[in-house]
Amino acid sequence: MPYANGYDETGVASWYGRDFDGKPTANGETYDMHALSAAHKTLPLPTLVRVTNLDNGRSVIVRVNDRGPFVKERLIDLSYAAAKELGYARNGTAHVRVQSLQLPPPSKQDALAMGAKLKIADHPNSVRVSSPDVLTAPATASTGKIFIQLGAFSSKDNADRLEQQLKSSFAMIHTVAVHLGDKTLYRVRLGPYENMVNIEQTVLSLQSHGFDKPVVVIE
Repeated sequence: MPYANGYDETGVASWYGRDFDGKPTANGETYDMHALSAAHKTLPLPTLVRVTNLDNGRSVIVRVNDRGPFVKERLIDLSYAAAKELGYARNGTAHVRVQSLQLPPPSKQDALAMGAKLKIADHPNSVRVSSPDVLTAPATASTGKIFIQLGAFSSKDNADRLEQQLKSSFAMIHTVAVHLGDKTLYRVRLGPYENMVNIEQTVLSLQSHGFDKPVVVIE
């Protein structure tokens, strides 16, 4: 497929793990069974999609960077980590819905309006990109709260260290304290974003800084 815009299909998901861990994916990256990724037969590489387990309602956002599955009746092959998040790692397969995080291309007038919006220097919910080739209408989460999480630490000093390391490149970075019983976790995040327009560019930029396992979180 030349574009992922508007992709929305249901079918059977499987997962692949240890036998492929550390091997090259179809787009030349290294497969990590503990990262949130997926293999698809026809979607462009890479593409971000939301996968929903229709048996239990759980959802996860994964990065499609590989080809597969090579079983005719299956729609998508998720990493072990993604299958675990969706609750079917033990079962092996699940009935899922796969949705691209982009909507169909807008009209020329809408595209021009979107282009003007992206040029606003202090726009709080966009990551600026230079000369975007295609402008698409934003795919918005139902709550409007989308984050990229870089890590969760029991030590606030470690969280602060990571935040300071990236603050000059990612102005939206911040640390959130989450109390779990008698323990506190410090989550280092980027966001919130109101839409998914430039999440892909942000993930790729993070990877160029050495962070190969960013997690997209919708709350």
